[in-house]
Amino acid sequence: MRCTICNDTVKKAHLYSGDPGTAYEGKPVCEVCYYESEPAATIFYNRDEHPHIISGTRNETDGDFRVRWRSTDPWRGYYVAESEKYAMVNTAELLSYHESGKMLEDFDQRVRELYDEVDLDYARVFARSSNVFYQNYDLFVRKDQIVYGSLLTFKAKEEVDYDNPRWYRNILFDEATLDKISEMFPERKIRTDQDVLRMIEEDAEGLMSRMKTMLEEGDNKR
Repeated sequence: MRCTICNDTVKKAHLYSGDPGTAYEGKPVCEVCYYESEPAATIFYNRDEHPHIISGTRNETDGDFRVRWRSTDPWRGYYVAESEKYAMVNTAELLSYHESGKMLEDFDQRVRELYDEVDLDYARVFARSSNVFYQNYDLFVRKDQIVYGSLLTFKAKEEVDYDNPRWYRNILFDEATLDKISEMFPERKIRTDQDVLRMIEEDAEGLMSRMKTMLEEGDNKR
């Protein structure tokens, strides 16, 4: 038989099968491809620092989680974690060299302290993207504990100033560009990169038409 990934011929006795909840679930793969498939997500349960990997072939969560690829264009995208046992109570973007990193580190520490105080069962999922400078940090709690998890998550976010707009600037636009866009569309009360994206999503055609008019007015003034 042949390995589904590398297409090498492998004796049936030496074949592995992709774990449930992976891209190659139930498909024959060789030993090398089974163990060396690149991780799509890394999961940490409670205070245990032992990583549980989900790759294209392996799922070390015993079926608690699975991942799927969400494409943003033909070349880029990111993995999304899903679970029938756990419910997501927060998602965040970890950006290399961005000032939000310290705040998210404080949030991570504080929210786990709050969870541990009441013995909540939780999991932290770090999912990979096509951008080497970005990954998702998703926080899950057991579904039957979602009310407590949501309330404690809110408390932790309040304590670390999680919702301060400063943490959500300079991701897609630099400070000068964001300020300029805010001046152009004062009625939108733009403060963060997400505000710009939301404006584009809500009325892309109207936005383009207005920008064209503004540019034409600028040319006439010159």
